[in-house]
Formats: sequence, structure tokens, C-alpha cells
Amino acid sequence: MSRAGAREMVPRRCTSGRAAAAASTAMSMATTEPRLMQSSTPPPWRSVLQVLLLVMSAVCWGCAPADASPSSDMRILLNFKTNISDGGGDLANWSPADPSPCAWTGVRCSAGVVTELILHDMNLLGPVPIGLGELKNLTRLDLGNTSLEGPMPADLFNCTQLVYLNLSNTYMEGLIPQEIAELKLLQILDLSFSGFTGPLPAALGNLIALEYLNLYAASFSGELPPSLGQLRNLKEVHLGIANFTPAAIPAWFGNFTNLEVLVLSTMNFTASPVPSWLQWMPNLRYLDLSFCNLVGSVPAYLGLLRNLESLFLNHNMLQGLIPEIFGNMTQLSKLDMSENQFSGSIPRSLTAATQLTVIQLYANGLSGELPSDFGRLTHLTWLDVAMNRLSGVIPASMSNLTQLSILHVYENQLEGPIPPGLADLPGLTEFVLFTNRFTGAVPQQLGSQGRLVRFDVSTNSFTGSVPPSLCRGQVLKELILFDNNFSGPLPAEYGHCVSLTRVRLEGNRISGLVPDGLWGLPLVNRISLQNNLLEGTVSSNIKAAVSLGDFYIQNNKFTGALPRELGKLTSLHRIDASGNQFAGVIPAELSQLFQLNVLNLGGNRFNGSIPSQLGNCSQLNELNLSRNELEGGIPVALGMLEDLTVLDVSHNQLSGELPAVLATLRLTNLDVSYNNLSGTVPLALQQVANTAGNEYLCTFNKCPLDVVPAPSRSSGRSMLVWAVVGTFAAAVIIFVFGSCFICRKYKLLSQPWSRKHPGSSDSWHITSFHRMLIQEDEFTDLNEDDVIGMGASGKVYKIILGNGHVVAVKKLINLNKDDSSFDSGFKAEVETLGNIRHRNIVKLLCCCSRGYSNLLVYEFMPNGSLGDILHSTKGGTLDWSMRLRIALGTAQGLEYLHHDCDPPITHRDIKSNNILLDLDYQAHVADFGLAKVLEYATGDLESMSHVAGSHGYIAPEYAYTLKVGQKGDVYSFGVLLLELITGKQPTDLSFSEGVDLVEWVIKGQQSEEGINKILDPRVGSPAPFAMDSFLAVGILCTSKTPGQRPSMREIVKMLKEVSPNME
Repeated sequence: MSRAGAREMVPRRCTSGRAAAAASTAMSMATTEPRLMQSSTPPPWRSVLQVLLLVMSAVCWGCAPADASPSSDMRILLNFKTNISDGGGDLANWSPADPSPCAWTGVRCSAGVVTELILHDMNLLGPVPIGLGELKNLTRLDLGNTSLEGPMPADLFNCTQLVYLNLSNTYMEGLIPQEIAELKLLQILDLSFSGFTGPLPAALGNLIALEYLNLYAASFSGELPPSLGQLRNLKEVHLGIANFTPAAIPAWFGNFTNLEVLVLSTMNFTASPVPSWLQWMPNLRYLDLSFCNLVGSVPAYLGLLRNLESLFLNHNMLQGLIPEIFGNMTQLSKLDMSENQFSGSIPRSLTAATQLTVIQLYANGLSGELPSDFGRLTHLTWLDVAMNRLSGVIPASMSNLTQLSILHVYENQLEGPIPPGLADLPGLTEFVLFTNRFTGAVPQQLGSQGRLVRFDVSTNSFTGSVPPSLCRGQVLKELILFDNNFSGPLPAEYGHCVSLTRVRLEGNRISGLVPDGLWGLPLVNRISLQNNLLEGTVSSNIKAAVSLGDFYIQNNKFTGALPRELGKLTSLHRIDASGNQFAGVIPAELSQLFQLNVLNLGGNRFNGSIPSQLGNCSQLNELNLSRNELEGGIPVALGMLEDLTVLDVSHNQLSGELPAVLATLRLTNLDVSYNNLSGTVPLALQQVANTAGNEYLCTFNKCPLDVVPAPSRSSGRSMLVWAVVGTFAAAVIIFVFGSCFICRKYKLLSQPWSRKHPGSSDSWHITSFHRMLIQEDEFTDLNEDDVIGMGASGKVYKIILGNGHVVAVKKLINLNKDDSSFDSGFKAEVETLGNIRHRNIVKLLCCCSRGYSNLLVYEFMPNGSLGDILHSTKGGTLDWSMRLRIALGTAQGLEYLHHDCDPPITHRDIKSNNILLDLDYQAHVADFGLAKVLEYATGDLESMSHVAGSHGYIAPEYAYTLKVGQKGDVYSFGVLLLELITGKQPTDLSFSEGVDLVEWVIKGQQSEEGINKILDPRVGSPAPFAMDSFLAVGILCTSKTPGQRPSMREIVKMLKEVSPNME
């Protein structure tokens, strides 16, 4: 269940159950007929008057205008049907053969004329035609949840008897005209989830009979008209998710003293405290102020709202202690204060609100222990206190929460065992405790009630065996136990748990055989069993695991052959079976895995040859077959793997020559060491290749002496010639190297560097992450003429190596710290960055350090940075398809850093100047993780003072918190998207003072010109749909509230949907 589940909100095209119920209630209120006061003995004249009125009514009926007769109503409705598309046949019984329309679907009459048209949730398409305004007696019109479109018909405001108007969940659009003021009797107006745009008309304030106003998730903009403050009869107001001009929460909301429901979620308010006028709304039952940029503390006067049932203050900037007020709210059922900055402990008085069903306090700074009497909340179904600093144990009293369905306490500092009584809770569906300090055994009966869907206790210190009953009800989807101390065999029951989608048991001491059925679970997309003591074979039943994408079984004791049935699992992306005892040949059927990115079979006993068919795995990035017993040559067909960056076939018995076609690949790491290879390594591979342990393999046109053919028997004269030549050559080599050494030593001694930096030594320490055959003086003697860039972290030099390759060398800023701070964190962090392998990330080739001087050597990007091109005269050369491709490549690089690195890496300085372009204008993310590197080097791990973003790219939340997160990267990436769309810099000189790119784009989009106002004029017209969607992604990424921003994984999916052919 998603967090939004408790909010009772729905996406477009769906109808909110809460809103529908409220509307239904309000509707019945609006249509209740008033009762006439009658006396028991009416005066005689009243009977005469009633007879006279009946006669006059009959006469007037005969002379009524045509548009008040059943026949005219029928004509109007048939015209409506003719001009729309009735895709579902809902209006099939609307027939001209009928004497009256009153029996038609959705039509209700009074006194023979149509008074209600209820077409809600019908499959109707097309623009709403003119004509409904002729139904002068219409009191209720409901076109909600249909696919009707177009503007609001101009004649609709002739229906002055309307009490109820629902146009929600439609594709209707355009402005709301001022003529809406003609509907003076209107009590219910629902335009939610529609496409209506522009400012709200001030005339809405004239609808003084209005009791229910729902504009939630429409597309209105501009300012909220103050005239709305005149609607003093309002009982429900829904204004959430809107694009209104930023402003403080209007004080005139305080006029709505009869309010029962107030929803202002995700309004574009400026930072404001919780409004004081709330204390004058004693009838409030439902209050939603989430995503409203609220600041300050929670005021005590909220405790006066004794009728409040639901309170949502989540995703704001509230801070301080949670007040002791909720115990007085005896009707409170749902409380969400998550994603704020609350501190202190959870108040014990909260447990006095015994009607609570939902408590969400996750992602705050709460500390202390969970209240010991949580068991009083016997109606509680959902408790989420994750991502805080809570300590202590789970109170035993929580075993009394018999209605509890969802328990989230992950990412805290909780300890001790799981109370046995929790295992007996009958409704438990989600049990998520990961990243705490829990110990002991998990109760064996947990899950025996049969409703568990998600079970995650990873990264704790649990011991004992895996409980057998977690999938008793066959609904368990996630079984996540990694990084604990579970032992013993995996229960056989999990071989029948066909509902599982994720199985993560890595990092335990689980032993024995894997249940046969577990290999072939049909819905599972990830199996992670690595780093255990498992044994046996991988069953051929794995062919049934048709959804499997990631298969990790490395570092166990598996034996036998790798089943060829793996080749049928076409969704596989990663296979790691390294560090086992597999034998036999590598199945050629693996060549059918066209989406495979990683194949690691290293450290086994595979024999035979490398299947040439692996060249068909066109998406393969990494291939590791090292430390096996493979023979034969390296297949030429591997040269077909255009995306291959890592190839490791070391420690085998391979022979023959290195295929020259490998030089055409983008390999960053080629390890062929310790084989029986011969011939010459292609020049293009010598920088990245590890060739050690191959006696007959030549590099740099130099071969080992053993490669020289043995002398013939012809005479000893040949031997003499070879000896003379060899001696002479050796003398020359010694002379040359001796001279170089003396010159180099003299040069080093003549430099004043070591005297200025007494902590330095004379030699460089080089940590290489890719095989590099280069001399240190090629990139350590830096010339200012070679500077190609300069930033906050240091200078960048372009260096041409002796072998013709070009690299970029970043000389980091001088760090005046002791060597101890560098040696630990800095080296570890740099090594992490050096091991990153992704086609959209600039490769860190090596790190060089000497004293306080540190150099990072990267691959060189010939087309420079995106910023340099985009904001120069060359910007017009980047057409829309190139910009979309650059955006996707950047997103994929960040996705890898955020979601596929362990631990995840936050970039912290995404900007156009850190996106580098290769010869094909493919994007490569640069300077990833450099801020963390600098922090380790300086010992400053508590702030973002070094590289925490660049002006115009920094997420707004950094104004009040120094906590760095992935959502900050997402914001910066959103600015980058807007930069690509507009061609403008984040703080462009053409903007008004105080306006940045995000604000400029939003204002431009809302102008009459719309998107055309903001598109880069140097590029031709793009496809409207693509650019609208592209822009929408950028605006979503730059949402002011971090929780509203998507993850990079979601962004990649969105961008691929923008242009499906873009890769």
C-alpha cells in the first residue's frame, strides 16, 4: 500500500470515494424539499384558493413555452446525444419513439419536465454541445468522470435553477466565464481533475448559496480571488494541487466558520505558519494542509478542533516538539505529520486519542522511545514512524493492536527482540523493520495469519532460522532478510510461494539446498541469495521464472552445470554466479538474453570454450569469465558487443591472439592476464589491458625474449651475432634509462614544491582503476597552457600521453590537512568512484597523490561540456532529438549512481558544465561524488561548504537544512532539463531581478503564448507532445517539496515514454 493510500485522494480519471460521498451528502441536502407548515383546521378561503390555483396551473400548462414541454426537452437531449460519441452505449434507450424522455438513462423529471441529467461515469466522448442551456428547469447536471471535452458551453448559465453542477474528471478546458455568477442557486460545484485553466473569475464570490466547492487538481492559475471570502455558507473546500500564484495563505479563509472539510494540499503558498483562523472553525472534520510550505511549530489551538477526524500536516517545514494536544481530539482517526523537522519524543498523550486508525510520523528527527502504552490504540491499522532516531524496544503492549495492518519502523535505532505477540496480529500485511539494531530470533509463527504481503527485516542482527509461515496466505510479495545472521536451511514452504516478486536473502549464513520451486517462481523479478552457505544445483525449473530480471547467487557452494533454461528468461538483466563450484560448459543458450547487462561466471570450474554466441547479447556491459578452466581462443564475435566496457577472462587456459575487433569497443577494463595468449595486443587496447602472465603476448611492439625463435643449427656464428646485438641493445637501454633518471631526479630536486609543502615526498602514489601504461611525468608536470577548465574543486588540464591517448587531469584544490585524514576516507571514496562503470558516466582512470597534491585522471571528452555548447553560438547545433538524448543519458547516469551503486552516490553538483559530451554527443556525467571526496580530504564531513551545488541549481530545501539527498540531485537535474528546453542559464541575465529559470518557465508557460514563449528559438519546432511531456518532467523535478519529486529511476522511465525510440 502506498503512503498516499491514507489520503483518500485519487488520480485523474478516477473518482475519490471521500469526495463522492461528500458530494452525495451535499447533493441530498441541496435537493431536500422544504416542508410546508400546515394547521390542523385550515380557513375556508384556503380550499377555494387551492382549487383556483389548480385551474390556473392547468391553463398555464397548455400555454407554456415550447422549451418547458417534454417534447422540447426530448429534442434538446437527442441533439446532445447526436453530437457526442456514446462509446459504451449508455444512452442506447434515448429514442425519439418514446413519448417522454423521463424514463431515459440518466434523466429525471418533475411534473413532466427534465430537472436532472446525471451522466456520471459514462463512456461519453467529444465536446459538450450547445443546447443544454435550454433545459431551463434543470437543477442537477452531472457530467463527471466522462471523456467529454471542450470549453464550458456558453448557454449553460441559462440554467439558472441549477443547484448541483459536476464537471469533474473530464477533459473539459478553457476559462470559467464571469457569467457563472448567473447560477445564484448553486450549492455544489465540482470542477476537480478537469482541464479548466486561467484565473478563477471573481464572480465565483457571488455564488453565496455555495456549500461545496471542489477545484482539486484542476489547472487553474493566477491569484485566488478575495471575493471567495464572501462564500460564508461553504462547508467543504477542496483547492489542492494547483498552480496559483505563490502567496501567503489568505486570511479570508477565516470567514468560512461553517467549514467541515478544508483541503489545501499542494497549494503554491509561500512559507507561512499554521493559520490562526483555524481555531474559529469548530465544525472541521477533515483538514489537509500537506505540501503547503508551513513553517514554525504546531500551535496549541489546534487542540480546540474537537470534531477533527483527519489531520494532514505532512511534507512541510514544521519543527519543534509534537504538542500534547492530540489526547483531547477524541474523534481523531487519521494523523499524518510525516516529512517535517519535528524533534523530541512522541508525546505519550497521543495514545489517549483512542480512535486513531492511522499515525504517520516518518522522516522527522524524532528521538526517544516509543510510548509504552501504544497498545491503547486498539483501532490502529497503520503505524509509520520510520526514518527517525527512535531508540529502545518495540513496546510489548503493541501486541494488543489487533487491527494493525501496516507497521513501518525502519531506519531508526530500535533494538531488542520482536515482541512475540506481534506475530499473532491477525491483520498484519506489511512488517518493515529494516536498518535498526534488532536482535534475537524472529517469532516462528509470524505470518501464520496468512495476510502478510511485505516482510523486510534487513540490516539488523537477527539470528536463528527463517520463519516458515511468512507466506502462509500465498500473498507475500517481498521476502527481504539480507544482512543479518539467519542460519539453517530455507524452509520448503517458500518453494510454493508463487506470489513472491522479490527474494533478498544475501549476507546471512543460510545453508543447505534451495527449495526446488523457489527457482521457478513466476512473478519474482529479483533473486538475491549471494554470500550464504547454500549448496546443490540450480534447478531446471528456473525456466518458469519468466519475470526474473536480477539473479544473484555468487559466493555460495553451488555445484553442477548452469541450467541452459536460463536462456529462456528474456527479462534477465544481471546474472552473477561467481564464486561457486559450477562445472561443465557455459550454456550457449545464454546468447538469447538480449537484455542482459552483466554476466559474471568468474571463480567456478567451467571448461570448454567461450561460446561465440555470447556476441548476440547486444546489451552486455560487463562479461566476467575469470578464474575458470576455459580453453581455446577469445571469440571474434565478442567484438559485436558494442556496449561492452568490462571484459575479464583472466586466469584461464585461453590461447591464440587477441581479436583485433576488440579494439573497436569502448572497453575501459580488459583483463586477459594469466592465460596462454600470444601475438601483439592492439595499440588501442594497451592502455586498458592487463596482460600479465601471458609469456608470448607482445605489448608496445616489445615482446618477451622467449618469443624470439630459437637459433638454427647452421652455425655458432648466428649465436655470436645475436649475443653482440643483445649486448649492444642492453647497453643502449641502460644508457637511455640512466640519463632519464638523472634528468628526472635533477628536475624534481630543482623544483621548490617540496620546500613549500614540507609534508610531501618525492614520489607520486598512483592508484589505477584501469590498466594504464603511462609514465607519471606525462600527467604530473602540468602546464598552465593546457588548462581547459576551472571550477570550485580545481583546474582541469588536457594532456596528450606518449601513446597518443588524450586524458583530462583535474588538479584538486590544495588541502591543508594532515595525511591521516586523506589516507582513510579520501582514498576509500576515490576508490569507490574509480570502480564506477557506466556508459553515461565519465570514467575515473586513476588517482595520483603526493603530499597535499592530488590529481584525478579522467577520460577526455572531445566535445567539452554541455554548458559551453548550449550557451554559446554553437547552441543551435543541438537539435531537439540531441537534447532529448542528452537528457536521457544524463538521467541514466544519475539513475546508476542513485539506485545501482552500493552505497548509493549523490552527485551534489549537477549542472550543464558537469555534463560532458563525447564525439557522438552522448552525455557523460562528470564530477560525481567529488564533494564527498573533498570532504574526506579536508576532514569536513558535517557541512556542504565545498561543493554542494551551483547557483541556480540548488534545491530550495537547502536554505533551511544542510542535509544532502538524492532529491537535491533531482531538483538540479530538473533545472538542467529546463536549461535544455529554453537555452537559458539558470540565472540568466535576461531575467528580472530575483527570478530564476524555474520561475521564469512557469510564468512563461502560463502566458498566452504558452510553451512557445520558453522554447529555445535557435532550434526548429519540436513535436508538441514530446516537448509538453519533456517540460512536464522538468517542472515535476523542480517541485519545491522534495517528496513531490520523482526518483531518477522514475525519471528515466518518463523520458523514455516521451520519445520511445530514444536510447
